[in-house]
Amino acid sequence: MKNIYNSILVPTDFGKRSLAALDASFSLAKMTGLEITLYHVIRDNQNLFSAFGSERSKSMKKEYEDQMRNQLLEIATEASRKSGTKVNAVISHGKAHDKILKGAHLLHSKFILQGINNEDPDTGKNHIGTHTLRVIKKSECPVIIVKNPHKDKGCRNILLPLDLTQETRQKVSHAVEMAKLFNSSIKVVSVYWSKGSNDILLKLQQQMDQVISFIKKEKIRCSGEILQKSGTSKTLAPLIVDYSNKDETIDMVMIMTQREAGLFDLFLGSSAQYIIRNTEAPVMTIIPKELGFSSMIN
Repeated sequence: MKNIYNSILVPTDFGKRSLAALDASFSLAKMTGLEITLYHVIRDNQNLFSAFGSERSKSMKKEYEDQMRNQLLEIATEASRKSGTKVNAVISHGKAHDKILKGAHLLHSKFILQGINNEDPDTGKNHIGTHTLRVIKKSECPVIIVKNPHKDKGCRNILLPLDLTQETRQKVSHAVEMAKLFNSSIKVVSVYWSKGSNDILLKLQQQMDQVISFIKKEKIRCSGEILQKSGTSKTLAPLIVDYSNKDETIDMVMIMTQREAGLFDLFLGSSAQYIIRNTEAPVMTIIPKELGFSSMIN
């Protein structure tokens, strides 16, 4: 069957985080045989040249676009040389998140590699911008969030957090696909709140056993662990982050972008945002579908 995917989309604002995402795309492109598309969006509503009159403004806008295109082509040419992969350069106009999503659809992108913004000067934490949140929330394809400069170690281990929702199990098929691409191992983790019922603990263990069995049948190395959360808080995401950051062999974390009840549609659930902001390894986000791995296990 012919591969329906053509590219890996890498949006760029020419900042160091987006360039880190470009570097991270090289090994993925080699493994998948896909081209890389470096994608820059120019905002049409910018008022940068409005004070110079309509004709002069048009001329300056064209000069600016030519400058951006030349800069993009220069980066793409160097990236192609370094990676040995074809790197295309595309300029678009409009709202960043809207054009990125449409571009990924039109280019049949298998992945979007997105660098997140620099640290928030007030909190010192990684900041997820509004446009990035919208891309993560609405993308048809998986989005891989890159925060740190790429170190070409391949993808040794994929961390797969599970809970008892049906949707989260869909991550398994994506993890299996990525593990086969990179010859990776998969580490499955679940988090159990110490004040929860023994029935929940039993269900978590049964689910984990089923998932590990399924993954091993796919000829992939796999291990699992249930982490226990104590105290009064039921927030489980910090345990996932701590587990990932302490294990230097984990090179990707996979999560679902589920909406929490009562939150405005723009925002991801607080657990997903926490993991994206604080995990050092790249994070792959996947939108739940109606059918997925949940149909493969009981």
